[in-house]
Amino acid sequence: MALLSITALGEDPNTTHRLNACAYQQSAITTLDSIQYVAFYTSHEASGGRRVTIARHDIKDTSSDWQYLTFEDYKQTTDDGHNTISIGICAGDGTIHVSFDHHCDTLKYRISRPGLANNLNQSSWTAENFSAILDHLPGCDRLVDVTYPRFVPTGKQIYFECRIGKAGAGSDILYCYDPDTAQFAYRGTYLVGRQCNPYPNGISYHLPTSCLHVTWTNRHFIDYEGANDGSSTSHKAQAGPNGPENNEGLYHAYSQDNGVSWYGSDQQPVAILSSRPGTGLDSQDSRLLARDIPRNSGIMNQEAQYVDARGGVHVLNRENTNGKETWVHYYRAPSSDQWDFFALPGIYPTPTGPRGKVVQSEKLDAVFFILPSNTERELIITRRSMTETHEEVQVVWRDLGYTGEPLIDEEALAQFGVLSILMLKNMDEGKRKVVVLQFDINQLAQ
Repeated sequence: MALLSITALGEDPNTTHRLNACAYQQSAITTLDSIQYVAFYTSHEASGGRRVTIARHDIKDTSSDWQYLTFEDYKQTTDDGHNTISIGICAGDGTIHVSFDHHCDTLKYRISRPGLANNLNQSSWTAENFSAILDHLPGCDRLVDVTYPRFVPTGKQIYFECRIGKAGAGSDILYCYDPDTAQFAYRGTYLVGRQCNPYPNGISYHLPTSCLHVTWTNRHFIDYEGANDGSSTSHKAQAGPNGPENNEGLYHAYSQDNGVSWYGSDQQPVAILSSRPGTGLDSQDSRLLARDIPRNSGIMNQEAQYVDARGGVHVLNRENTNGKETWVHYYRAPSSDQWDFFALPGIYPTPTGPRGKVVQSEKLDAVFFILPSNTERELIITRRSMTETHEEVQVVWRDLGYTGEPLIDEEALAQFGVLSILMLKNMDEGKRKVVVLQFDINQLAQ
């Protein structure tokens, strides 16, 4: 069967706003060598609040037990779906990086001792092998006003990316961790928002070409009461004063020199990044526009991005430019200056419903869309062949009882052909669990 296993890792906290399984986490499930890691919040009934938990197991050994590590020294109490967890693994020195609990807040970050990610001994899996909570990345200054931290593996190194600033008026910054020095280097503000906020669908590294890709939509800033009041917290509301109706456009840029020089889809240079303010990409630069989508067109922010083995860039989002909200697959072939756009038939999202994910199998030459139903508690996987001339999308798996937004382990898919999905599922007398679904990608194509 295509579904190899489903594992419940823990009970999802009973909060008003979801803290686990959010699309913009990007990095909450990842694999180094054969050890898979998942980061999520668990409830702490005795003292209230939530705790950061990391679970791991050997993905190649289906009989292996999961190991759990919960940090008891920090209580997460903010009921805000922005305040998620991200995890990153550096292959160069085996360090594990964790960042958590932000919505325009001072950085919260931990780093493990070197080699911990390569050591599956149960005795090593303790909080003592991690640093205290830091408000800065090693080697860098204190970071404030942080939202949406992401870790991106890049061969032996790892990148850290996050937004600085509030919704509708933020910019994204980039750092690179060097395992030889055990420190981060500040690359600069690589996505600059000017009276708008770039929302990345993701930032991805293509190892064969040493190429960073980022796609995004812009949310334009709408003035509101308290916008210029430094003490106001209006911008930290769950839905904010600036909503997705102000999103516009699909933009794309890439860098082949570790985030210094940036190019548009037409392969023309656009910006040279440095630590000096304002040297990054203007997020509204028309040279970076892959598809002109006006405001009030039903597009979401932070939906999904995937760079395939050949360097093709895939984006999943949604549009309502013809009267019906529709999932759309956007694709740029390797080294092409053109984007293709394909509306997925038969399954339709709502304007602000849960976001999906997209991945591609080079062996099968097929694209898979992992779609949470926006009207039912259902998870659906569909397949689109990239070799067939007809525009057919086939449902290859579906099941009921799921909530949240799927997160994908891209490393496990690339290395082992295992499609790992982190999700929420109603189980055991209706209790909501954090679960990992493991599929054989080859069997999904049959």
